[in-house]
Amino acid sequence: MPYRDVAALLTDSAARDTQSARDSENIARLVDRLDYLLNFDYVGGTTDPDDPEVKRDRERRKAAGIKPPPLPILAPIALRDPDVTAELAERARAEHQKYEVPPPRKLGLRELMARYEGR
Repeated sequence: MPYRDVAALLTDSAARDTQSARDSENIARLVDRLDYLLNFDYVGGTTDPDDPEVKRDRERRKAAGIKPPPLPILAPIALRDPDVTAELAERARAEHQKYEVPPPRKLGLRELMARYEGR
């Protein structure tokens, strides 16, 4: 291989590495989306909308004023650089927390008695 070809390859190696990193991230994002789609189809196909537990969960969300996110929240499941994975996982966790139903709070004795007497 002539020295000019080797020099051209060395000069172009940084651009190829950058392109390779972009391609890897694009493929990882596709894997994340395919995982989401697979899980969405599975849950949609196996969940009975008439199940009392599902209805109860829907009512709790409605009572808490929680609507589904406008766009799906994708968890980073593809193999990436650990720093990138940690950042994406933290973003996903922060987004999920916005749409979580708060745990039911325990009623105090006075509230319990007021509900009992209010029958």
